[in-house]
Amino acid sequence: MKKCLIMSIVPFFLSSICFSQGNGRDKVLDGNRLFGEGKFDEAANAYQNAKLDNPLSPVIDYNIANTLYEKKQYEEALKQFDEVIRKSDDPLLQAKALFNKGNTLFRLNKLPESVLAFKDALKLVPDDDDAKYNIEYVRARLKQNSEKKQDDQKQEKKQEPSEAAKKLKARAESLVAIREYKKAHDLMMIGLKTDKTIGAFQSFIDRIKTIVDIDQKE
Repeated sequence: MKKCLIMSIVPFFLSSICFSQGNGRDKVLDGNRLFGEGKFDEAANAYQNAKLDNPLSPVIDYNIANTLYEKKQYEEALKQFDEVIRKSDDPLLQAKALFNKGNTLFRLNKLPESVLAFKDALKLVPDDDDAKYNIEYVRARLKQNSEKKQDDQKQEKKQEPSEAAKKLKARAESLVAIREYKKAHDLMMIGLKTDKTIGAFQSFIDRIKTIVDIDQKE
């Protein structure tokens, strides 16, 4: 079985210690139910309503961060997880926020920072096997990327692109600029069939392919 990163994005289930009746508990529970049903917009609304009743709750902030992650608003989710880590004095909640921060950083292709987040989560919960697994997974990806970059650099030194290849890459870059990643990748691959010197831009082609693969999986 192919190994993959463990994306453990789940609501934080409440206890009587976290909430008392009348300060947002029912709304959070409703948000958790909607989250579990995959209704992330509705869940976000429920959590936001709960926040009006309990604006200082890091539990609510954590659940809001999770909905942002599921909606692929990764930059906003990252800020929200950081807020939870800063505000909470509950080690378990902090560990969950750090773990999900690591997942978010991975999605943003910030791999070294992702490893650090998982390590910080592990400091709080030393027996967290999921965090241990993700650390090793991201480290392996970093090693793979480093080795590939070295191979690509060697290949690029051997192969000088033609003028036509350079113009084709410029067209692909313009597509990337407007987030048309698949069109850019297809353009380079079609060109490669008739002009082998386009292989000098293999690292560029691979980077686009990585984004295309992530988009398709999501």
